[in-house]
Amino acid sequence: MPKKNFRIPELAAFLTLLLIFSGCAKDDGPQYFVDSSIRPYFERFEYEANLRNIRIDLDSMMISGDIRVINASNVIGQCGHTEAEPSVVIVDKFYWDSANDLEREFVVFHELGHCALFLGHNDNVDGSGYCASIMTSGTGACVINYTLATREKLLDELFAR
Repeated sequence: MPKKNFRIPELAAFLTLLLIFSGCAKDDGPQYFVDSSIRPYFERFEYEANLRNIRIDLDSMMISGDIRVINASNVIGQCGHTEAEPSVVIVDKFYWDSANDLEREFVVFHELGHCALFLGHNDNVDGSGYCASIMTSGTGACVINYTLATREKLLDELFAR
C-alpha cells in the first residue's frame, strides 16, 4: 500500500475536528476548586479540628473556596450552595485584600463552620460582652474579639459540636 502524504489543509482540518470533538465532552458534575490563597486556611481548619479529635477532609467533602467580589452590603464571607457548586466558601475580595492573617482565618473558619460543620449563627455573649462563638452573625448582637489570646477558646467552642 502506498504511503499517504497529508497536505497542510487536510492536516489542519483533521486537527480542527479533533479539537472540536475532544472539547465537546460534557461535564455535568459539580465544580470543585480551592483558590491557592484560601487553601492554607482550609488546611489549618482541618488541623485544628484534628487537634480536637474531629476528622474533617474538606477535599473529600468537595468544599470549594474562592475570593470574589461580594455585592451584598456588609457581607465579607458566604457559604454558598448551588447545583454547580454544592458547597463553596466565598470571601469578599476587598475584605481579603485588606485583612490580616487572623482576620482571614476568622472569616474562612466561620464560613467552614457553615459549609463543613453545618452550623448556624450563634450570638451568645460571654461574661465580658464579647461574642462567645466564631459563628456570630456579625449583626452587632455581640462584639467580635478574635485575637491570639481568645483564639483557642473560640476554636474549642467551634469544634465542640
